[in-house]
Amino acid sequence: MDEDYAAQMASLIELMRIIGNDTQQCEVKECKRKLSSSITDTLSAFSNGSGGYIILGLSEKAGFTPVEGFNARSMQEALSQACEKMTPPVRPTIVTCPFEGTNLVFARVEEMLPRDKPCFITALGPHKGSFIRTGDGDRRMTDYEVDRLIEEHVQPSYDLETVPDATLDDLNPHLVLGLLRRQRELHPHVFAGRGDDDMLHDLRVLDRKPEGTTFRPTIAGLLALGRYPQKYFPRLNVTIAVFPGNSRAEVFVEGERLIASETIVGPVPVMIDDTVESLRQWTGAGDDDRSLDGGGPADYSLTVLREVVTNALLHRDYSPDARGTQVHVDVFTDRIEVSNPGGLFGAVTRSTLTTPGTGSTRNQYLAALLASTPYPDGGYVLENGGAGYVQIEHTLNQEGSDPATIRNTIDEFRITVPRRRPPEDDRARNVAQHIVTLLKENPSASVRDIMHDLDLTPLAVANALKALIAKGLVESVPARPQPQRYYRLKR
Repeated sequence: MDEDYAAQMASLIELMRIIGNDTQQCEVKECKRKLSSSITDTLSAFSNGSGGYIILGLSEKAGFTPVEGFNARSMQEALSQACEKMTPPVRPTIVTCPFEGTNLVFARVEEMLPRDKPCFITALGPHKGSFIRTGDGDRRMTDYEVDRLIEEHVQPSYDLETVPDATLDDLNPHLVLGLLRRQRELHPHVFAGRGDDDMLHDLRVLDRKPEGTTFRPTIAGLLALGRYPQKYFPRLNVTIAVFPGNSRAEVFVEGERLIASETIVGPVPVMIDDTVESLRQWTGAGDDDRSLDGGGPADYSLTVLREVVTNALLHRDYSPDARGTQVHVDVFTDRIEVSNPGGLFGAVTRSTLTTPGTGSTRNQYLAALLASTPYPDGGYVLENGGAGYVQIEHTLNQEGSDPATIRNTIDEFRITVPRRRPPEDDRARNVAQHIVTLLKENPSASVRDIMHDLDLTPLAVANALKALIAKGLVESVPARPQPQRYYRLKR
């Protein structure tokens, strides 16, 4: 087991030597004589974020080389004691690993469950002692971020709020009829002899608040069954933007135009259908594994696109602070990104997202309604029992595509679905071409710059740069005094 940790540590150090800095997932500390005072900041940041690695006994200033005279045993004990200064206490895996003739301390900090966040320095309290990882550093969380995490400790009920000005006329009779019919089929003993209004009240489509007033639709009822929910919540919709390349910079920096932009409105089942149909037209997606023109494999699966759009509308944050934010669908030449306000909720983390049986939803009333809400063309919105991300992973694996990638923060969740995998040599050639184009437009760029501008992984950039240097197209330029290299086209 220690050999596995040693291999992980060596790979991380090699990556940082290429990048010239810490990464978002890894923090190094020299700790020659004592433990760094900021180590608790990092413990908090990794616990509140997506987890990460800590390596003690390594010098960033000296190009990520071991610190002479480092006492691994004493620093391992000091790190364990620092973990006890946190609320909740942090429980990382801490091991001593050999590296280049000496021993380093290597720790893996897991992301805490949402119900345990924020993790903070006990002596400072949650609002002053909570941190989050930003770039390669630790940032103190804002009061807003801390309060949002604390709110997640209980089940939200924003979707149960009544809409004061809405009436029964704002509900779509076809969707209402479909919901009632389905519920009576599923639960004949529960709803036998019950009138429609009483059923809609029990199902929390309607409510009386304050008591004694006429029935009003709830937010969940309006979103699932409404004619036009945007009459009351104009930003609870979906926006689609089709970009001309694989970067937003081509539009927002270079003065190009979007190929298309579209706003999708209506209740959730209609927005899902209309969004997926629009994506089908723009990308040639299909469920029969063929493109629209029949000339080859489809770029995307309709099953995957339907799941990511459904999940975004179901799990998004419907609190008052987030009702001005839309679900965004951005289409690039190599991927589709779907983002919604609100991060993962409950017992779900990035590591458990695709594990069957670990699902949680912040919008429990909306989820219950959508399970029996019909699509306009048949079927029901939630028919997979909450296994949406498992379905996405399985479908992409079956069709030979790269896996979807996840970006989860306190206020946003984003899933990126890759275009069907091109041949390996084509993928590598495309990355190299994009880097050359970037370096033509800039005198030089670091690996971090290239990663940010082209939205690439560190290893993809590093591998492409090695190939370009070997071909004599690119050269490195040391930037002093930082242990970071910049790259430019060879003159």
